[in-house]
Amino acid sequence: MKQTALKEVTIAGARLQHFHIAAFFRSREEEFEVLRSYIREGIDSGEKAVHICDPSQKQDHLRRLEAMGVPTSNCLRTGQLEVLGWNDAYLKEGRFDGDTMMALLEELVMTSRAEGFSRVRMMGHMEWVLEEKPGVARFIDYESRVNLLLNRLKQPAICVYDVSRFSGATIMDVLRTHPYALVDGVVRENPFYVPPEVLLGSSPTDE
Repeated sequence: MKQTALKEVTIAGARLQHFHIAAFFRSREEEFEVLRSYIREGIDSGEKAVHICDPSQKQDHLRRLEAMGVPTSNCLRTGQLEVLGWNDAYLKEGRFDGDTMMALLEELVMTSRAEGFSRVRMMGHMEWVLEEKPGVARFIDYESRVNLLLNRLKQPAICVYDVSRFSGATIMDVLRTHPYALVDGVVRENPFYVPPEVLLGSSPTDE
């Protein structure tokens, strides 16, 4: 596949200013309506899409993509679209490890580039952190450190949070790890963001 020139990434009508965004929604209907442009823009530009969701909702996820005009069968066949259950990503082998997850993300990007895709647009549903699995308590460290990886790879990623399922304290922790937030359908620069080297109390690497 021949790579094409990269176009600007837009989310909810706003030009992407950073590669890591926290998106807060109250329903799946709101989520797919607001993220429609981000998803369709990438697919229509020939970019790769990697979506991570609850494994029990994979078929619903695909149906919603199809409803917004994404030719899911063709995109899955060509490898332009990958929809992974979080048991094959964040919770691979039944536990969470931030280093393993970042290595997986980098491998996805490198493989996609080798296949000829100019960019990978990622999105991940984050309710897996509510499961009682080893390692999930350290997900905020991962959310902070992954900024470094995404900046280096220059690939956009949206972390999707259902606000009805998370405590206010957890949402504040999430805000501290994302430079931009999507709230009520609007992308905003996040005043609560704390750079990884400050939040983690050292100079973390993404290796």
